[in-house]
Amino acid sequence: MDNGAKTPLSVPYSWPQRILAIAIAVVSDIVNAIFIWAPPIVIAIDLVTAVLLWLVLGRPMVLLPVFIAEALPGVGIVPFWTLVAGGLAFFGRIPGRGRVDRSSTTPPHQATHPTSVTRRDLPR
Repeated sequence: MDNGAKTPLSVPYSWPQRILAIAIAVVSDIVNAIFIWAPPIVIAIDLVTAVLLWLVLGRPMVLLPVFIAEALPGVGIVPFWTLVAGGLAFFGRIPGRGRVDRSSTTPPHQATHPTSVTRRDLPR
């Protein structure tokens, strides 16, 4: 039943959130490219970027693997922050990751399936 209420998965990010997230990611990737010779500075920049994007985009846990990938030597060549921030900003959150759709009134364990058939006893 659709009562017009939007679930957390169907609500897109606002335009200021999208612009801010992509700006943070682009600046981080550019600064990381400049300081590629100093890994401690790059890790600090990545940590700040992860926290800022985590706050701006509503705490998506997909940022943790990106932070780990950015911390690996040589992987920072790929602009992961920009790719992930752009993907999250324009495609939304990842569905099915611990969020429950509460718009349905029927609990999942009581839902009827089209393949379920009531059993009838055959005449003997």
